[in-house]
Amino acid sequence: MASTYEPLYLKYRPQSLGDLVGQKSVVNTLTNAIEHKRVAHAYLFTGPRGCGKTSSARIMAKSLNCQQGPTAKPCLECTSCLEVKLVNSPSVIEIDAASHNSVDDARLLIERAPLVTVGGNYKIYIIDECHMLTKEAFNALLKTIEEPPPNVIFILATTEEHKVPPTIISRCQRLMFKLINHDELAVYLRQVATKEEINIDDSAIDLIARRSGGGLRDALGLLDQASLLATKDKQVQLDDLLVLLGSVKEDVLLNLSKAIQEGAAEPVLNSASGLLGEGREPALIALELSKHFLNLAKAQLKIPILGSPSYLEALSEQSKLFDRTELAQMIEQLSQLEQTCRRSTQSALSLEIGLLSLCHRLEINELKNLREKVNDLELRLSSGAPPQAMPQPRPSRPAPPQQSAPPPAAYSPPAAVQTSAPQAPHAVPVSTGAMPPTASAVASDAQEETSARPPAASVVTAESNEMQAPSIEPESIITYEEDPDAGAPAESVEFTEIDEVWHAILDALQERHKPTYSLLQSMCTPLTLTRDELVIGVKEMLQKTLEGKIDHIKAAAAATGRDLQVKIKPVTGAQEVKQKPRAPSTGGAPGKPEHRAEPVERSSASAQAAHGSAVAAAPRESAKSAREHVPLSAAQPAKAPLAEPQEKGTLVKEAYKLFEGPGSREFSDNS
Repeated sequence: MASTYEPLYLKYRPQSLGDLVGQKSVVNTLTNAIEHKRVAHAYLFTGPRGCGKTSSARIMAKSLNCQQGPTAKPCLECTSCLEVKLVNSPSVIEIDAASHNSVDDARLLIERAPLVTVGGNYKIYIIDECHMLTKEAFNALLKTIEEPPPNVIFILATTEEHKVPPTIISRCQRLMFKLINHDELAVYLRQVATKEEINIDDSAIDLIARRSGGGLRDALGLLDQASLLATKDKQVQLDDLLVLLGSVKEDVLLNLSKAIQEGAAEPVLNSASGLLGEGREPALIALELSKHFLNLAKAQLKIPILGSPSYLEALSEQSKLFDRTELAQMIEQLSQLEQTCRRSTQSALSLEIGLLSLCHRLEINELKNLREKVNDLELRLSSGAPPQAMPQPRPSRPAPPQQSAPPPAAYSPPAAVQTSAPQAPHAVPVSTGAMPPTASAVASDAQEETSARPPAASVVTAESNEMQAPSIEPESIITYEEDPDAGAPAESVEFTEIDEVWHAILDALQERHKPTYSLLQSMCTPLTLTRDELVIGVKEMLQKTLEGKIDHIKAAAAATGRDLQVKIKPVTGAQEVKQKPRAPSTGGAPGKPEHRAEPVERSSASAQAAHGSAVAAAPRESAKSAREHVPLSAAQPAKAPLAEPQEKGTLVKEAYKLFEGPGSREFSDNS
């Protein structure tokens, strides 16, 4: 038995221009055209789905071919009106462009257009979804649409106007259909529900109007579906409709947005699991959330929102908790999440991952605070203002007690050579109990010595034919840096002990691992030494290379009988500490300085005389040099007084060997 049921969207299809809902401009345009007999030869109806384009085309055909017309109010009872309603009128030809889109179909239409109409004043072609026609079919229709035969009217309907060629649009009068206003749609739905005796709540009617998106056909279809849940004794409630439509309750949306704002992932994931367990589609959950967050943004901007009074009140209060920029980013992220859920094979997993990402987002307030701090710092730096919190300086090591020294004698260089007083060589002995000088003491003494010395470059040739060599000065003052991270040292270590341990490690490495020995001997220097820690300074570019060889250094230190922790500290160009030259020995290779002095022949007697005059004339300078130029090796302590004549030649030889390297100058025992 064939079904006689007629869906609501077909049963309540508009039959006259007055029945159109929410299309006031279209109704006025067509009514005036018919009444003033200014009907165009071609029309283009554009707009979204379900807003009355095809229905308006049929109404136009009824109005023009009605036996009482042309009239804006067809009788709906004559043969022509009934035939148009039943879609079997010989004068009204409806063409589905989706299935008749070829150039052959267009050619057939052109051939039949000039034929005489039967049963009407006008021959009307209604081409539905005209954007589906091919380019060739459109081009074939151009001439016919521009200059049709007498009493032939073309009405083209489309939901995608941008796909219609401009050549077709320019030949038609375009009428734009719009979505129906929410209030008008709700009123119309209530009228239909009353006529059909559908027992439904007003809140459910309001939800249907919102979910239809302004399309009358969609709204009537949802109302028809909801009527199946209604009886005379039971009214269709909002919750019933939410289950039917798969929507999310307003309270659930409010709780979800509050938990997302607080970053509480547990309640968010629990709510999502509950909705998925009820059969909600992940894409619809993401869509409802995106609409809800969009409503939050609208509430901040005081834009009217559709919803129940309780929902609107809660929405207004909750919108104050969000930043507008943050809301915009969350809406965009939820919109992308909805598209991801529709395409993903694991849509539920994609939904939970997206919600978890929203909970642990980077808040806009944190970025704002960071930007304010950066701006404040830039302002302080540009104005020269000091920072708010200054680091506390580390207490410096107390300076060692100054030993009393006899007043220095007047400086009188020899008549033959007028030059600066030669500094004491590196082998000047230091008392065993002396403390190493602090950096401030060394700097002040060096400044005094520099001001007291005459210029080093003022060398006058002696009257004798013998060449006099300038005094040999070290390239730089060799010091040991202190660790800035450490506090005041618990106990000091003699420089002689640092030198002894350092060379012992080098000797052990020379036997155990020559690459590490070469790197330490040429590019590194010891900075500090305690009982259980050795800090080695190296250029920053070689820091990682040296850290890779730290195990070999520890093993070499253990071979010397010390259990030391080795640390590597990079030094910059300004902080770079020169490698101390190693004292010559019979078994090990002596260290070489970076720059060698120019070899100048000098007699042993003149060197001893210069050295003796320097020691006798400037005892204070010698004392300072003893603090500044530390002994290079503990293996050769100077036990005899420096003024002993038999030791002077040996000291001069050692000094030349240390600063110029072995083999650069030969000394004989007879010199």
